[in-house]
Amino acid sequence: MDREDLDAMSIDELWALHTEVDQILAARLLAEKRELEKRLDQLGQGAKANPNEPAKNSPAKH
Repeated sequence: MDREDLDAMSIDELWALHTEVDQILAARLLAEKRELEKRLDQLGQGAKANPNEPAKNSPAKH
């Protein structure tokens, strides 16, 4: 879609396009968030293997 296509669209058509793009992006963000949360949970499971051992990347406690 190029600029001429957008210029030829009515306000209602532009709003419908905006709504469609908004829905697509929201779905993609939700899917990405779920994937990141899944990966974070997997990382957390490895850290919980020995709760008495400090995490490798955490600062030393004084």
